[in-house]
Amino acid sequence: MIPGSNVKFPAACADAPAPAKQLLAEYARESVIVVIGNAMIAAGLTVVGMGKGLAENLVFSESIGLSIMLLLHVARFRLQRRNALTAPKLAVAMVVSIVAGAAIGRVIASALLGHDIGKAFATKDIATTGWIALVATLLVTWYGWSRARIAGLSEQVARTAWLQEAAEKTALRARLQALQAQIEPHFLFNTLATLDSLIVSNPPRARELLGSLNRFLRATLEASRTESETLSDQFAVLESMLAVHAMRLGPRLAYSLDLPDDCSTLSVPPMLLQPLVENALKHGIQVAVEGGRVEVRARRVEPHVELAVTDTGPGFGATPATQGTGIGLANVRDRLAALYGERASLTLIENVPHGIVARVLLPLDDAERRERG
Repeated sequence: MIPGSNVKFPAACADAPAPAKQLLAEYARESVIVVIGNAMIAAGLTVVGMGKGLAENLVFSESIGLSIMLLLHVARFRLQRRNALTAPKLAVAMVVSIVAGAAIGRVIASALLGHDIGKAFATKDIATTGWIALVATLLVTWYGWSRARIAGLSEQVARTAWLQEAAEKTALRARLQALQAQIEPHFLFNTLATLDSLIVSNPPRARELLGSLNRFLRATLEASRTESETLSDQFAVLESMLAVHAMRLGPRLAYSLDLPDDCSTLSVPPMLLQPLVENALKHGIQVAVEGGRVEVRARRVEPHVELAVTDTGPGFGATPATQGTGIGLANVRDRLAALYGERASLTLIENVPHGIVARVLLPLDDAERRERG
């Protein structure tokens, strides 16, 4: 079955229906159309004055039409089983079915009406029956072929749509993974350099820094392998990252994280806030001699969940990235667009009296649905 649709494709190993059942099923489906068509033919013949009345014309029309149809179905089915169904062979089968079916149908109708069966094969009646049967059979065959053609085209369209959807999902997943892979800690090498100096000057603090770095890298690696994580897990990663920065920058960095209980279990894309925090540190705190403060918070703002990263840095225009052109910001915007379309957004606003607020709005219903899933 195609995901997200009601179209089902039979499995290659599915059990094929028994030949007799298949034949009867096809015959039953088309019999309704044939019976209606035969009734219309009988009514038309009665209107133009042929035959001895509607009842007799109806008996002859139904007997002949259903007989031809049965013979044609049998012939076509046998050709299909032998993989020999070609246009010339189908034409021959049609002619034979019309001739034999017309004869059999006239015999059956004569017997049902109590007529002399010998008179059923008068030359004039046979010729008229043959022409009517030929036209009717051609119409029914064309109808059946059209239905089969439409069904085949519908299945082909459905298969194409499914393949296209699968390809788009694969491409989207690869794109998200590529974007996610680009989100690397900017501070890794600086932290390792700080760790190297602390090993000599302050071993206990070096051990503390190493523990925080280890927790952060482990959590980041785990997040990179998932499609979503709870805000609680994401805030824990940010706590480890900011702890590493605080040990490296000392009193120049103050930070706080505010995660209400009603938001902690909401599911969001992994490492969504990390590049925003890195951006605030790199372009807001580290460029200021006196340092500054970084605040990360989450809250419900129906119909969204609002995530905000605030810094007290120099604000807009200090560096190109603070103007919204940084790689980290571009990655976040691309991920949001790929996952949510226009239902999510990232905006940068001024933090009074100075600094920047990076605000992410995610659809709350999606976050709750992922949470329940």
